[in-house]
Order: sequence, then C-alpha cells, then structure tokens
Amino acid sequence: MIVPLRPAAAPAAKSAPVPLLAGNSQGSATSVQQVGYAFLILYLFLIYSRIFDVKLSNLHIPGISLRIIIVTLVLTGAFVGALKTPIGKWFGFLTLWFVLSIPTSVWRRGSKDVLVDAWIPAFVIFLSTVGLIVNYQQCRRAIYTVAWALFVLTLIAVFWGSTEETGRLYLPHGKFSNPNEMGQALLLGMPLWGLALLDTQSFVKKAFSSGVMFLMLIMVSKTGSRGSFIAFAATLFVVFLRSSAIGKLKLIIGGFVILALLVGLMPGKLVRRYTSFSEETDPVVNVDDDYDPDMQATAASSTKSRRELLKKSIKFTLRHPVFGVGPGMFPVAEDADAKENGQRVGKWQGTHNSYTQVSSELGIPALVAYVAIIVLSLKQTTALYRRTRGDPRLKGIGYCAMALNYCLVVYAVSVIFDYIAYSSMLSVFAGLAAALHQTAPYEIDRITATPAPAPMVPFAEFRPRWRPTAGAPQQA
Repeated sequence: MIVPLRPAAAPAAKSAPVPLLAGNSQGSATSVQQVGYAFLILYLFLIYSRIFDVKLSNLHIPGISLRIIIVTLVLTGAFVGALKTPIGKWFGFLTLWFVLSIPTSVWRRGSKDVLVDAWIPAFVIFLSTVGLIVNYQQCRRAIYTVAWALFVLTLIAVFWGSTEETGRLYLPHGKFSNPNEMGQALLLGMPLWGLALLDTQSFVKKAFSSGVMFLMLIMVSKTGSRGSFIAFAATLFVVFLRSSAIGKLKLIIGGFVILALLVGLMPGKLVRRYTSFSEETDPVVNVDDDYDPDMQATAASSTKSRRELLKKSIKFTLRHPVFGVGPGMFPVAEDADAKENGQRVGKWQGTHNSYTQVSSELGIPALVAYVAIIVLSLKQTTALYRRTRGDPRLKGIGYCAMALNYCLVVYAVSVIFDYIAYSSMLSVFAGLAAALHQTAPYEIDRITATPAPAPMVPFAEFRPRWRPTAGAPQQA
C-alpha cells in the first residue's frame, strides 16, 4: 500500500533540520558533537573496511576512536535522545536484560567478559549512531561511509583473501576469518551500492556502482556461505514482490543471466556446497570434475552439526526461559549437557543461529527485544520509503530508506545461519534506520515547504484559448 503524499508548507521553525542532542533546541550541532560525529564516521569506515586486519594493526585506531566517541556521548548527553527512540528503548531493555542474565550464568566471569568486550561496544555504537547524527545530511553521509567501507572490504577480499585451506574465501586474520561472516558483510554492501546506482544521473557512476555490486556478489559466492545465498535469494524475493509487472520481468531475466554468470565463474566444488543442504547429499562425480570430497564431507557434517546445535539451543531456551544459560555461555552449557548424556566432550561451538543464541543465553524476554529491534527497523524504513515515494524531490530520502530496509532484510535472514547477535552489525544498521527516521521528517518539511513546480502540459493536450471573430461559426 502506498501512502499518498500531502505536501504542505511547514512552519518556519521546522525549515531547518533539528538535532537529536539532548538539551539542544537551537537547531545547530555543538562543536563536541561535530568531533564525535567525525570519529563516528572514521570508526564506521574502519570496522567495515577492516583495513587494520591486513595492515598497521598495531595502531589501535578503532579502539581510540571508540573511546573518543564515548566521551562525546557523555559530554553532549546524546545517548539520552538515542534511548528515547522506539528502537533505542528496546536496545536499552536488551542491555538491561543482558546485565540481569549474568548472575544466573553457568560461568559468570565469562559472561561478564562478553558484556564488556562485545555487547557494550555494540551498544555504544548504536547510541552514537542515533545520538551523534543530528540531521539528514549527516545520516546520508554515514550511510555512504558504510557503503565505501564495504567496497574497500571487497577489494581487500580480492587482493588479500585466501581459499587455500577450505576452498572458501576468507581473510587470514581478523573478524572475517569466518567465511560466513564475510559473506554476510559483503552482501550487506549490495543494497547500499544499489542506493548509489539509483541516486545518480551520471552514466559513469551508474556503471561503477553496478560493477561494484557484481564484484561483491562474486566475492560472496566465493565464501561458500549457504546462509548468505539464502539471504540473497530472500532479498531478491522481497524486491520481486515490491516491483511492478515490468520490473518483475526484468528481475527474472536479469536473475537468470547473473546466476548463469556466477555458476560459470564458480568452481564446481563450491556449486556442490551450495546444493548440500542435507548430510545425505550424494553428489555425482565426473571424470574431469574438481570434486573435493573433503569439502563435501565438511558441508554435510556442518549441516548435521547445525541441526543438532539448533535442537540444543531450543532445549536450553525451554529449560531456562527467563535468563538463559548466560551471555556467551551456550558452548559451556552444551559441553556440560553432552557429558551428562555420556559423551566425552561437547562440540564447543555456538548456536549457528542468532535468534536461538539470544533465547538460549539471555532468555525469551531478550529474544522479544532482539526481534522487536529488527521489526521496528524494517517498519520505520518501509514507512519512510512509502512516504517519499512518488515525489521526485524526495527520492534521495526514499532511496536511503529503501537501501537500509534491504540491508535489514539481509541481516534478518542471514543471522538464522550464524551467531552474531552481540556484534555491531545490528547496532549500526538499526541505528542508521533510527537516525534516518528521526532526521528525515525535518528534511521532508524543508523540501516540501516550497510548492512543487506545476507540471508542463503535454503538447497533445494543449488547447489555445481564443475568441471567435464576428461571423465565425460557433462550435456546438
């Protein structure tokens, strides 16, 4: 359903973007906020580009940037405004429940380390993304910063990525040494570069953006991440549902062409991995095939292991529905459960599902908060896109909302197959969604305060007004 636009002249007080900083009602950002925002932009670029995973890792610039961001949050009180947003309230509740789950944890010290090392930085990034972004222009710049950072990550994957050990693409050091997480991150970049593609009239920029998206898709395919493959398919399905009849036809044709290119460029062993969703898969091996029995066995055992871990995580959720087994303590609880059932040792792996990671480690109330954050982020970006759709003056805002919406779709589906609930992925994209939801209305008011120019009358509809001369025949 498309919400009709009702452009109206806004009051003069709303003609300029209003910041979210607590206590600042003058419509201008403070110098402290500007410093915090600058370091936020730097931090977003560094955590998504992962430059320091391959070069100059001893400089610790991301850690220094995060500490400066925390100081600016405290000095400006920007975290107060962030916590008052609908998404911020659920983030605050999830953080509170995180803390309350530690006393009942199966290993309290380990859970405390997870809180300090993983969740607190992620929570701070959410607060800073919402609180330190005070207008639409800053929000747009932050979105494009993440896009460029993920492009740099793609180049790092091209030049420094490795496939030696497993045949799957990964970075030898740092966060994306896990191919599944790398595949998800690269896939998140595609909607952002789709924004860049739509938001320009330059043929060169459109061609460049299209090339970046295709390169990202190639690198995603090389990670061999089946979760990323399903997330990509789900995102395409959402795009298909939202498209017009002509758009659906273009998407079907383009999808078949891209799929053919990917299959042609992908090694056969990776193609078989993508089709190995069951441990009972029995591949057909050709004489000149590059069949890798080790990869096939790993894919099948991974499927079986994930299924067992999913069952265990559901069991722990039902056993400990309020506070779970403790933040980050699913591997410890799974090992104890395995020993109780006569096994020598447990698997010592995570849940491979972010939703059951939260429910089994933090309890069902935390799961409700986690899902609410995702759903609210999707609803806010969808509503904003519908509000701006149909008005060419607002298309830039609509494209930003649409890009974030598809990023959140990618996240919501891909985390079914990975356990990264405590990482900064959701913090950043939910934070950007909340910041856009807060700042875009003021930009819309500013733009629509001036009435849109009257459309030109098509030549075929032009009817000159003239007075018939005396004696001329009158038209019936």
